[in-house]
Amino acid sequence: MNQPLLLCLVPLLASCATVPEPRAPSAPAYHATGTEPFWSLLIDQEALTFTLAGSQPVRQPKPKVIVGIAGELYRTARIDVNIVHAACSDGMSDRTYPDKVQVRVDDHHFSGCGGL
Repeated sequence: MNQPLLLCLVPLLASCATVPEPRAPSAPAYHATGTEPFWSLLIDQEALTFTLAGSQPVRQPKPKVIVGIAGELYRTARIDVNIVHAACSDGMSDRTYPDKVQVRVDDHHFSGCGGL
């Protein structure tokens, strides 16, 4: 095969190569917190993790979200989370959070604030 013809075919063949699709960025984790008693909640791509001050974390696989009128609901065997999109103050600082959050863990109820 003649070299000039080969040089013309290389860019043409390169344009036929498949390019992998870019990966979608993973969603950021959602954080919520409460006081009296102090607790925190992390919702990431894999799990819901609730931590009460002085206790071992409770971790459950992340269920499919239920989108409600005012926010989102997550229900697992041990943790239920109700996120309401309404301004929330933690009562201890001047910080305002975008969400009110209610959490039930093993029949114990907690209220607090959250947001990304």
